[in-house]
Amino acid sequence: MSRPLFTKLAIPLALSTLLATSTALAAPLPHDETARILAGLSPDSLPVDAARKKLAKNFAKAATDAWSKYWKKIGQPMVDWSKATLSQSAGETIFYPFAGPDLPTAVQLYPDAGRYVLVALQTGGRVPDLAGLGEKQFASYIGLFRRGWTDFARRGFFRTEDLKADTGKERTLEGITPVLMAFASRLGYRVDAIEPVRIKADGSDLELHPGDKNAVATWDSVRLTLSKDNKKVIADYVFLDLSDGYLKKNDNARQWLERMATHKVFTKAASHLMQKSFFSMIRDTLLAKSPSIVQDETGLDYKDLVKTFNVALHGRFERAHKLWTQGVQRELAAAYKSKKGIKPLAFKFGYEKDAGSCVIVATRK
Repeated sequence: MSRPLFTKLAIPLALSTLLATSTALAAPLPHDETARILAGLSPDSLPVDAARKKLAKNFAKAATDAWSKYWKKIGQPMVDWSKATLSQSAGETIFYPFAGPDLPTAVQLYPDAGRYVLVALQTGGRVPDLAGLGEKQFASYIGLFRRGWTDFARRGFFRTEDLKADTGKERTLEGITPVLMAFASRLGYRVDAIEPVRIKADGSDLELHPGDKNAVATWDSVRLTLSKDNKKVIADYVFLDLSDGYLKKNDNARQWLERMATHKVFTKAASHLMQKSFFSMIRDTLLAKSPSIVQDETGLDYKDLVKTFNVALHGRFERAHKLWTQGVQRELAAAYKSKKGIKPLAFKFGYEKDAGSCVIVATRK
């Protein structure tokens, strides 16, 4: 079993309160500076003592080394593959269910998009005030990020159980907002604004959350307004249960999902959830409405995809990861075995398996 993405640390609950910009004693840093520090790009930006500056510089070196390895082995090869393989439209919206804070993969696959919408079951959380942390607290917080960078660079995705263990209202990380900020900086974006959002009552889109900006609950979902090369980009993270049980009880969430499904969809490392009966609503919605779906073997069942989509296979697939029931995606395994000329992938994608990684590109007929 690999080490958790964000290793749990024995830090009191008071730290979560201290991390919020609204409660900081010192003047908070601009969002972009906070993002760059968490990305390991601007360690000298912290207005703190020499001890904490040294910690920040050590972290910056480790984060840069980890990102460089990730970019060489996964990031750049994925960008090259996507440009040669996927249809790209400037300013389009990309919908990424079961995402966690995996902004890098969405951007690498669709670098010209104007909006990325990520959905998962971790809270967003407030923006951390790094300058307001004492030396021990800062060391613990930045140490957590250091381990996170290392693990993501090695795997290229987030394990759900790790995120559950290390994020939340009583954890070291109040939510995944800081991770999204750091990734945005590493991807070359400037972080112009971060705001809490929620699904509108009519399900038509997201809206700014009208709640108390000091309250943790207001920040379950967040919007990052980013910019690069004079282009504005939105990264929305939505805290949402996509199971049938929740969607049946919440009309606005179901209607919002139906609207999001009309955009290009991407998913990976999704635990085969949409192949289970209690995730039938999102499965059926994507099959009915999505113009294209890019996924690994953990997304929609191959036998369902081929009924409605033209499906192109990339990489290799023999069987699902051993954590899941044997026999999952049998039709997909048979298709990989029978089709000739399938090109290998030059990057890791999703769960590690003996046969390597696969990418399934489905375009509506």
